[in-house]
Amino acid sequence: MVRAIIIDDEELLCELFAAMLSQQGYDVEVSVSANGGLERLRTGHFDVVLLDLMLGSVSGLDVLEKIRQMYYPPVVIVMTGYGSTEVAVEAMKQGAADFIMKPVDPMLMDIRIRKALDERRAQRLAITDGLTGIYNRRYFEERLEEETRRARRYGRPMSLLMFDIDFFKNYNDTCGHLKGDEVLRKIALTLQRYSRETDIAARYGGEEFVMILPETDGQNASRLADRIRMSIAETPFEGESQIPSGKVTVSVGVSCLLAGEEGYDALERADRALYMSKQNGKNRVTAYPGDGSEP
Repeated sequence: MVRAIIIDDEELLCELFAAMLSQQGYDVEVSVSANGGLERLRTGHFDVVLLDLMLGSVSGLDVLEKIRQMYYPPVVIVMTGYGSTEVAVEAMKQGAADFIMKPVDPMLMDIRIRKALDERRAQRLAITDGLTGIYNRRYFEERLEEETRRARRYGRPMSLLMFDIDFFKNYNDTCGHLKGDEVLRKIALTLQRYSRETDIAARYGGEEFVMILPETDGQNASRLADRIRMSIAETPFEGESQIPSGKVTVSVGVSCLLAGEEGYDALERADRALYMSKQNGKNRVTAYPGDGSEP
């Protein structure tokens, strides 16, 4: 069942739209305030948001921007009254999937929502790692460029984490690839659990994972990396007692974006720091020396 939330400050319209969608088989919630709607989106799972662009003193475009920053944001379809087409088009430029003019035809609303959800599924498949469900390397590389430009433009910190599973080949050879796949999925879930809405966690390839941490300096990035490392070390994995370490663990490299450099420069340093972690005994976090990422 498709879960939808309607964010509109006109209570009667919310009730009308909710009744229309419920009749068509949707699971619907309503919010008559921007803040209330955003709070429900942060605490619950929704497939689609019907967002009014006029929310009293709050701009629907501001709400749209906050939704876009969420990890795996829902599909947003904006609703607008007559004469607001230009604003609706601007909303689509900022990430809305579609717009609907008020008054809304029930059948048209249903068609627009399902079409937008189909397009989102196709887009998500293109940017998602099929095994773990987190972002893939292609999407990570695109976002690395975007976040690097943003950090440089506003003079804000950005850090990178690179993870590698210790003794993973040995685990696969001993326990089998199906159990190895389960290890990859569990570690991906751990990265998601520790990610903020603005962070990007991705599978970089094989047993390597990466994270982009906007607005994060090196010391805080190292602390987060160590919390993730410890969480993984405490997670039980079937058959792990058979590998040399007796536990599935990860080694981590940390780096910070330096002034004027490209994101790939910082990524290369994170890779070197990861190599240091491997060389110095594994199951540890190493910050690249000299770039401000040392704890």
